[in-house]
Amino acid sequence: MSRGFERLQWDLARMLVLAMLLSIAVSALAELDVQTTTVVVVRHAEKADDSDDPPLSEVGEARAEALVEVLAHSPPDAIYASQYRRTQDTVAPAAARFGLELRIDPVERPIEDWARRFADQLIAAHPGGTVLIAGHSNTVPALVAKLCACEVAPLPDHVYDRVYILHSSPTGAMRLITARYGEASLQLPDP
Repeated sequence: MSRGFERLQWDLARMLVLAMLLSIAVSALAELDVQTTTVVVVRHAEKADDSDDPPLSEVGEARAEALVEVLAHSPPDAIYASQYRRTQDTVAPAAARFGLELRIDPVERPIEDWARRFADQLIAAHPGGTVLIAGHSNTVPALVAKLCACEVAPLPDHVYDRVYILHSSPTGAMRLITARYGEASLQLPDP
């Protein structure tokens, strides 16, 4: 009996210690105030022509409106575009709908250096927020790759319907979801 009683006491003591450790761990996690950040990255919508700084075409304007619908259930807290009109026109309807000022972050060369700086800036400036960014076929993959620390396939010139959604985990690592929005981009035949 005495050995069974000692075993019971030992088991109760271990359970008490485990309960206390669990309580401390839960309290510590609650105090961490883990904030998750969501970053939505798109290429500018279809442009009217191939000039240096063209406006959007009618198809591009429709895509910009479709982007607003994509964001309707999770509105952004901040919106960024490059210095070019086509990126600004792509996110302007979202900025108007959600009452946000459009922030301009000029793309600089080399693109890899710009992407690294901008990715770090976004995470630091918007912890726990949702950010929308419009870029270009050469800047979007570079930025997304820096944010997710993963490989991102090049974005072909004829593709405008991709949306990259990055969501931070409690550890800070970004998970990537690649989807499409609006009308499907024109599919070119393989050469």
